Parts: sequence; structure tokens; C-alpha cells
Amino acid sequence: MSMSFTKFFVKTSFFLTLFCVSFLANSQDGKIVERKQVKWQDYDDLAFKISENGKLHPQYSYIDSVLVEEIFYLSDGLRVKGYLAQPKYDGKFPCVIYNRGGNNEFGKLNVWKAFFILGKTASWGYVVAGSQYRGNDGGEGKEEFGGADVNDILNLVPLFKNLKNADVSNLGLYGWSRGGMMTYLALTKTNVFKVAIVGGAASDLRMVMDTRLDTFETVYIENIPGYEEHKAESLNSRSAIHRVEDICKTTPVLMLHGTADWRVVPQMALELSAAFIKEGVPHRLVLFEGGDHGLREFNDEVDFMVKNWLDKYLKNNHSLPDLVPHGR
Repeated sequence: MSMSFTKFFVKTSFFLTLFCVSFLANSQDGKIVERKQVKWQDYDDLAFKISENGKLHPQYSYIDSVLVEEIFYLSDGLRVKGYLAQPKYDGKFPCVIYNRGGNNEFGKLNVWKAFFILGKTASWGYVVAGSQYRGNDGGEGKEEFGGADVNDILNLVPLFKNLKNADVSNLGLYGWSRGGMMTYLALTKTNVFKVAIVGGAASDLRMVMDTRLDTFETVYIENIPGYEEHKAESLNSRSAIHRVEDICKTTPVLMLHGTADWRVVPQMALELSAAFIKEGVPHRLVLFEGGDHGLREFNDEVDFMVKNWLDKYLKNNHSLPDLVPHGR
């Protein structure tokens, strides 16, 4: 065997191996590799908040109607942590992906959020999944604050396809804060989502850094690969305000924001809404007077709006709005 043929054989084998590993990882994306039911009775702190004498308080009675699970699933070949919530009764349900806020372990999903956010949404008749993003809460890899970890959201779509009660023809996104940023980034990569909702969404990472009361750039330095060498590129590629032309024009977005939000200032929502109007992105912006970052003073109103927006486009198949100037 000649030396040149040997080199060709080695190189060809190497690239074939890479292709096979990549193909195998992609074909396995979304596969649930571990799952465990979460019961609120097993958590004393949670049980104290939501029940008395073993009986749920009325405002949390919906919890009895849903099944909540802690899961690990595959994303780009990595074992990623998440939660899954679904109705206990039989049926075929639209699917919603909830995108958490924060970074690393800060703001991650926990049992309380799994029941209070994912579980509540599931009680409206949806299958709901949420990712911790790679590298967090025991997951493999390292998060990139809007880089490759966006795939951890997109890889929940094939996860739904493996669930018998999931209607994958009706998919929605729901994200808060950094999760709003992740929602926007997901919408630059696909048009499969029929609806999206964001709350207190970070849509301009430069403005986040310039307006926050704390030193937020450390989050970028710690999580964004190559940030210090390519600051502008790193921030712009993760900021919806600089990606408007890439955002799907067939996904209506409900934007919720508090006027007293210091973590993500409301100017971001206003500027993005103006850009959406110019670019033809269907959306509705709702500003809550005096609302903080989590809109805690408006929980009932937020739930009402979120449920109606999901039902409108995922259950009632409402047509997209006519964005061409019209009327008298």
C-alpha cells in the first residue's frame, strides 16, 4: 500500500467517523434518556406554600391535573437537563417550549417553577417542556448565553415528536428575560412555531449592559465564547434589535414588559416594536404601568393574556393579522 493511498485512507476514515458521529448525534436529538416524576408532596418547602393538611389551596388546584417530570434529553449529543409537564387526561395537545431566564445556575428552573409555570400552562391543555440549557444543573457541555445553546430549545421539538399526546403541528414558544432573548434567536432559525410570547425580554445586549444597576458584562465574559476578542459581533448576533430581518414573519409575538423594569429596561421593547412594525413582524406590545421585571403585580393579567394568545393561534388556528395599512 503506497504512502499516498495510506494517507488518503486515514483521512477518509477520519472524516467518515466525524460524519457518522455527527449524524448519530443529530438522529438522537430530543431523545429522553432519563425521566422522573416530580411530586409536590415530596418537597416540604413547596408543600407548605401551596397546601394545607395535604390539600392544595384553591389557586393551586390545577396541579392535580398535570404530570410534571424532571428529564434529561439529548441535544447535539449532549445530555441536557430539563422539565416536562403535560395533562394527566387523554388527548392530543399543542406543544409549548418555555425558555428560562438567568444564566448558569442563576434563574434556572426548579420544582416550584416547574409546577407554577410549566405545570400551569400544561393545565390549559398543552404539553410543555423547558430546558436548563447545556452545562447547567447537571447537564453536559457549557452554555453560551445565546450561542449553540439555542439548539437546546430547538431540540425539544423532536422530543415532542416522541410523545404520543403531543400535537407537533401546533408549536409555541414562551420565554422570560434571557429566555425572551433565546425565543427571538430561535425565531431566526426556524418557522415551525405558530406563536411566541416573551416577557421582560432582553433584545439589545449592549443596552442591558449599559443600563443595569449591576455589572452585567461579567456574564458575557464568562459565557460567550470569544467575547473579549469580538464584543460587538458577539452582542449584535444575540440581540433581536440587530436581527429583525432574520426573525420569522409568520410567528405572531406577544411582548409583555413592565415600565418599572430595571433589569431589562422597557425602552428595549419599544424600540424592537418599532423595528417589528417596519419589518412586518406580527406582534402585540403590552406595557404594564409600574410593572417590575417579573410582572409580579400583574400575575393574573399575564396568565390571562398568555393563555389567550396560545389558544388563539395553537387551538383556534387564528389567521395572521393583516399588517398592510388599511381601513378608513
